Amino acid sequence: MRWQDHVNCFETVLNSSKSCEIQPEYGAHIAIKECTKHDPLSEQTILGAPSYSIAFLEFLFHKAQGPYSSDFEWIAEIIRIHFHIYPELQNLINLNAADALANMVLNRRGKLKFLICDQIELGIILEWWVKFGLIPITAKNVFDAILSKPTIQDRLRREDPLLLLRLLDVFPEQSGSINPKNLSKESLIQAARTITHPPSERRYHQIYSAYVKAGGDLLSIIKKEEMRILPMQTRRNRFLAYLVKQYYHNTCQICSATGEDLKKPVEVHHIIPLSKQGEDCAHNMIVTCISHHRAIHDGIISLSTVKDTILINTPEKTYFITQEL
Repeated sequence: MRWQDHVNCFETVLNSSKSCEIQPEYGAHIAIKECTKHDPLSEQTILGAPSYSIAFLEFLFHKAQGPYSSDFEWIAEIIRIHFHIYPELQNLINLNAADALANMVLNRRGKLKFLICDQIELGIILEWWVKFGLIPITAKNVFDAILSKPTIQDRLRREDPLLLLRLLDVFPEQSGSINPKNLSKESLIQAARTITHPPSERRYHQIYSAYVKAGGDLLSIIKKEEMRILPMQTRRNRFLAYLVKQYYHNTCQICSATGEDLKKPVEVHHIIPLSKQGEDCAHNMIVTCISHHRAIHDGIISLSTVKDTILINTPEKTYFITQEL
């Protein structure tokens, strides 16, 4: 059966569970059965799991979207309860969990679909996977499941830019096997022709737009994202970096200080590097164009801070800019 045929009723059950008008543990179970009682497929089972419970699970995955989405945490908790009520669902999902997650990363069609655009989203979903009572899956398991798909190896050999960009966003630790020639993201974007930013940034833009549409302002979104607890072994929040770029209107702060051309692609640099115990927070970030970012890493430009001022030391002159975040 299709959850889309019962979406209005499922929406009511979900919102009632959120507001505690019905108890997620018991009332939701009865309400879901009531929603689907006229569907001739509702009482069918797949490996012991009732079709109506599968349909509601698919609906919940769809509504949760991904970890950066504002509704993800509370809907993930409803999913956890749903798995507890229907343990048969755990057996069903465990059959091909890594493959299902691989399809989510590749943005392929599937009945169970979380949105996964980068390493953080995958890491948070893998943490929830265990909370759902499912067999633990690692990022390496998901990566191997992707590589096992018949078309993927061929696309990697052809250096398919869209695939490389997506995999680099989600599996930066596997960059050596994904991108052995170390092709730059700029060259991959140019080769793709159909995009101007990595796939992850399209999702970041959608999330940011949704927050603004709901009445959020950029500073509050930045502060909220700074409080996010990152998955183990993940130190860099790329959505936060995207928000900082938005705050500075996607312009290089060094170019702004020196009076140079501002119409260049930009990146985010940590003033105190993460490798030297710098924090992954907006206050420790500066937006730079690619050439100035390279100059910093080559030692031609050095950065330091005094209170709320960033000192940009170039061979010709020292510039001062105010840290606004």
